[in-house]
Amino acid sequence: MFAGRYTLWGGEHSLFTRKLQAMLNYQGLDYEFKLKTAASREAVEARLGTHFIPGLETPEGWFIHDSTPIGLMLNAKYPERRILPTSPVQRIAAHLLEDWADEWFGRYAICSRWCFPDNIAVVALGFYANAMGKFMHEALTPEEQEEAVTTITNVRDNFGLKACANRGCGPDQAAAVRADFEQLMRHADAHYSEHAFLLGDRASLGDFSFAGLFTAHIAADPEPRSWIEASAPAMLGHMERVFNATSDAADYLAEDRLPKTLNPFFDHMRETYHQFLRVSREALGKGEKWCEVDLGDGPIKMRSLKYSEVSRCHIKKEIESLSSSDRSKVDAVLGPLGILDAYLLPELVL
Repeated sequence: MFAGRYTLWGGEHSLFTRKLQAMLNYQGLDYEFKLKTAASREAVEARLGTHFIPGLETPEGWFIHDSTPIGLMLNAKYPERRILPTSPVQRIAAHLLEDWADEWFGRYAICSRWCFPDNIAVVALGFYANAMGKFMHEALTPEEQEEAVTTITNVRDNFGLKACANRGCGPDQAAAVRADFEQLMRHADAHYSEHAFLLGDRASLGDFSFAGLFTAHIAADPEPRSWIEASAPAMLGHMERVFNATSDAADYLAEDRLPKTLNPFFDHMRETYHQFLRVSREALGKGEKWCEVDLGDGPIKMRSLKYSEVSRCHIKKEIESLSSSDRSKVDAVLGPLGILDAYLLPELVL
């Protein structure tokens, strides 16, 4: 256990809170999980400088947010418990897998949570409990249970369904979202049945994104749990293992190799998320708030996202900062897969 205690600020229903929690678990860091509640919200947001969760309070008293830069910081601070490969092909692949999981898997999470009334009724209690400073396993009074129903209705109407509309995964797209999720999870089951983590026997950033999705949404909510139980039930066990894993002497695949079982993931990111990156970038360049992307079932209207463009450009810089020999290796392996092209587009000035 490393010296100094961290504080994780967030919520049990938050994908990115659970992603960061899995990361802290893996690195064996001493931390306390504190809920961002109605009472603590103002003070926490003032320190973090944002209303988004999670936030991490360091042993030195710094408050930082955004799970991706936090992961990079922890990787640099604790190299003996690294969560990012040092070899070029695996390192860039790790960035691509995390970006895809972070920016695309949210569609599965919010669609399955907010587009199904029976699911909303169940998650209401947990949402309310967290807001009141209680963890989900703590009982609510009858009065609190009634208040929870009112609260979740407001959250659904003012956040949930609007978020689904922004990401093109509302009730009208729910069937297509589920079919896409189930197909992808069958590929994920095949991979995690053969490999402990995405890149071998050691975790990298994208593994924590997978674990965050499952812990906060897929295993916790009844609707998406029914999806995974119907398509790839073993993923529940795989992701529980990843969420609770602790770093050891194991390593990524030797010789900078990538598991062949990742190929369906690369196909998926190229055909879905990278298509969105392109059209969102184009819309942002024109000053347009919305874009259209065709995922195979006709065009879907989605909100163009500045954060996705910022994230794309960070990875673009990672690729372009490689030495010539390392860049040649990355181009040789990842180039033919078509998963570098979207990241090499010129940077927008936002």
